Amino acid sequence: MDEKIKWTNLSLKQISNKMADRGIVVGTKVVKKLLKKHGFKKRKALKNQTIGSCENRNEQFKNINSIRSEYLQNDNPIISMDSKKKELLGNLYREGHCYSTDVIEVYDHDFPHLADGVVIPHTIYDMKNNSAFVNIGTSKDTSEFACDSINFWWTMRDVLYFRMQLQF
Repeated sequence: MDEKIKWTNLSLKQISNKMADRGIVVGTKVVKKLLKKHGFKKRKALKNQTIGSCENRNEQFKNINSIRSEYLQNDNPIISMDSKKKELLGNLYREGHCYSTDVIEVYDHDFPHLADGVVIPHTIYDMKNNSAFVNIGTSKDTSEFACDSINFWWTMRDVLYFRMQLQF
């Protein structure tokens, strides 16, 4: 093996085929044994290398903290928004457990064509009121949907805050 090669993203079958192209016919089991013999293991990339310090990085956080402190002292909201990956809807498998009186049967594969649709959740967290709002939509235009989510939260925030106060 070439000592300069430290990693490969090729599958065992792809390595076997490339070796066959060079006149060396071996199966995937032999390729796996060769990789093991030469110290190759299945690994994930480890985010461990720093890119160094960014100029004015600390000033960014000081500025954010200053604005946050200012907003905490008046009626302006402080929100944090997060979007999660698209989820398929339908009779598809979901990780986790639930209590049920009967067996829940779902498709054996989660192919997109089996789904009834796709939803995208956006979460808005109101730091001042310690409350969260989840908006689930179907828009493919994520920037438009994000703006719509904030707009809907803004129009509903007084109602939501009032309901939250009633719960406590």
